[in-house]
Amino acid sequence: YIFSILSYILIHLMIRKFINIFFLIIIFFIFLNILLIFIWPKITDYRINKGKFYPDKVLELIDIQPKQRANFFREMLINRKFEYHKFIVHYEQNTKNQKYLNVNFSTGRKIENNFNCTKNFFFFGSSNTFGYNVKDNHTIPAYFKKILSQKHDEMSYCVFNFGSAYYYSTQETIFFITKILKNKIKNNDFIFFIDGLSERGNQQTKVDESLSELFNYSNLKPWEKITYTTPLFFESLPIIQLYKRFFQNINKTSRQNNFEFNEEEVLDVFQKNVNIRRSICNDFGVNCYTFLQPFPYISGIFDEKILLRNSPNKKDEFEKKFKLLKKTENIIDISDALDEMTQLSYIDAGHYSPKASFEIAKSIYSKIVKDLK
Repeated sequence: YIFSILSYILIHLMIRKFINIFFLIIIFFIFLNILLIFIWPKITDYRINKGKFYPDKVLELIDIQPKQRANFFREMLINRKFEYHKFIVHYEQNTKNQKYLNVNFSTGRKIENNFNCTKNFFFFGSSNTFGYNVKDNHTIPAYFKKILSQKHDEMSYCVFNFGSAYYYSTQETIFFITKILKNKIKNNDFIFFIDGLSERGNQQTKVDESLSELFNYSNLKPWEKITYTTPLFFESLPIIQLYKRFFQNINKTSRQNNFEFNEEEVLDVFQKNVNIRRSICNDFGVNCYTFLQPFPYISGIFDEKILLRNSPNKKDEFEKKFKLLKKTENIIDISDALDEMTQLSYIDAGHYSPKASFEIAKSIYSKIVKDLK
């Protein structure tokens, strides 16, 4: 009997101790997450201020002083966000008045335009067209506007940059159609699609996957939603995010980008988008052009360390995709636009330097000038 009592007391004490330890762990876990919420932004801000996210030679190319490096990086990558838009899925989020990067969904990335435009020129494309890591006035469309202003100063021409990250030919075609539906594109306007690097056939993007997940959630029954939101809740905790980031950094050297793609599908989808554009443009009396853009390793001057960016397959990917897309009919090949450059043409793994953007804009103008009326 005494042994039973002692066993009961011991078990009871152990249970209480276990409960106390469990609650202490929970309290510590909550405290740690709250602490990370406060200190993580400050650590990030400190790293940005002290970091050198752009090599000095790149800063010189993009006309950014070293003391401006941190603010430029914030506008380009830290503060950059996307927002949902029907049909086109996503577009760069509207920005407030910033120094280097300004976007508005109605007018695209900022270009100093004329008033009372007599003719409009619309650019569609991926992040190369949008102009990642260069100022507003150093994008391909911005330089094209400068060329128009110099060559046709008596005309009131307006240029719009509707490039965006992760865009490819299908998304650009749909975006173009929405502009027609909203009467933004009119008879005799000019439409330019700059394509190549981002072509992916019918593959889903990260944005597609995220929206698909959210839509699936809306179809769940009330008692099923907990199974969906619980993993998201834990994944959103700062300590879990910190662990995943640390773990991913440790294994970064062992990761390689998979550049394999279905060649037949990529070429077929791209060709069909080109054909769809031509048909629509003919029906609406619009001047449309699809340009095959310059590729790293194919045209221009590049730095292997910048282009590879921990992805040893980049060269194979670019060369394979370039040879494939050159087979497309009814496109204009401007992939040689950077052949005469003597300075760095790419400022990262695939985006153009300001000088390269100017050369591409100049090449585009030379291809369409005969059609200007």
